[in-house]
Amino acid sequence: MRLLIVNLFFDIGGVETLLARLIPLLKNKGVDVTLLIIKNRIDPELIHSVSPFCKVIFLKDAFPFTKKSLERFFGPDFDVVFFTITWSVIFGSWLLGRANYHRAAAVFGVYQTEIFCEETLSDFYYQKLVRRLIAERIPPSSIIFGNTAGRDAHASGLGMDLSASPVIRLLVDVDKYHYKNRSLFIRRKMVSIGRIVDFKTYNFTMLSVVKTLIDRGHAVEWHVYGDGPQLGEFERAIKSLDLTKYVFAHGPMPYSEFEAVLDEAFVFIGSGTSLIEAAACGVPALTTIEYSKSPDSYGFICDIDGFNLIEPGLDRTVYSIEEKIEKLLGCSSDEYLEIQKRCRIKANEYSGDNVVSDYVAVFDVAKTTGAGIEVSNWNMVSSVFNAIFRKILGAVRSKRH
Repeated sequence: MRLLIVNLFFDIGGVETLLARLIPLLKNKGVDVTLLIIKNRIDPELIHSVSPFCKVIFLKDAFPFTKKSLERFFGPDFDVVFFTITWSVIFGSWLLGRANYHRAAAVFGVYQTEIFCEETLSDFYYQKLVRRLIAERIPPSSIIFGNTAGRDAHASGLGMDLSASPVIRLLVDVDKYHYKNRSLFIRRKMVSIGRIVDFKTYNFTMLSVVKTLIDRGHAVEWHVYGDGPQLGEFERAIKSLDLTKYVFAHGPMPYSEFEAVLDEAFVFIGSGTSLIEAAACGVPALTTIEYSKSPDSYGFICDIDGFNLIEPGLDRTVYSIEEKIEKLLGCSSDEYLEIQKRCRIKANEYSGDNVVSDYVAVFDVAKTTGAGIEVSNWNMVSSVFNAIFRKILGAVRSKRH
């Protein structure tokens, strides 16, 4: 099977680290993988980890986008193309159409609650286009979800019956991390690792938590690692709240340093695969809730059954992050050790060879029953110009306020 994976970029992020673990396993299953990256934004170590197992190509190298140049760029036609985000659908489908490659069946990977149906983007041309293409062309069996909450959100947002869509849990190489007993650590360092983006609202709501903990006499620090479109805004918020002595925005982090930055951490606050990886290192992993306007949590991952950990609107008790951290600060060493052990046990649920077999099974079905997607030159130009116009309009409006 020839598989094309289209991703927006390849720096440190939940989807990217998932792909970095998945691609070598797909290669071991006999899948010939090509990874197309739209933006030239990469983490060198992450790219190096996958390059022995797949062909890595960049959009910039496809110019001038003629049929002949794209045939050389892609090589033989693909059986399946795997999309992970809206813009990967737009650019990937457009390029395949320009190459006159129409064989590949489209499969979607949905790893964020509203990635293909976000309400705030519903009137953007490119978002409406992708919504329509999915609803009209893609069978539910070709849409992979990381959990049932994401599937429910997309069923509602797209107006589709997605009950036949496969749910495949996230894949984490738990065994590569070293579990460390942290029960006697000084409980000072809190860590978050992930992109600074709009749906990860905890990056901003956590600031009030830190301020409250400091005011109550807790000598805590919060170290945040990651890049993203809201990094500058986040840094400004830290300064405006006079938290520069307690909150540290470190920016992008090499993936190989994941375990090292957790060295003295007593708690991890975040979402996605980084939650599972932190738990594998023995750090109590505290969930956040996507899009939440307050610092809310469903608790530590060990307290949650199933694989819905961070999605909004779950039928679960909601706690304040501040409450959970304060209890962790005040618990005994034995109580702390019990939490970190249970978090490690929960992390083990995300390990296993059957995950990659589930992906291959979906790709095999798509080859025979799936459908491709076509994005015309007009669709592409309209998407890009609409996005640019919206960005300029948003900037003008923010200056007025």
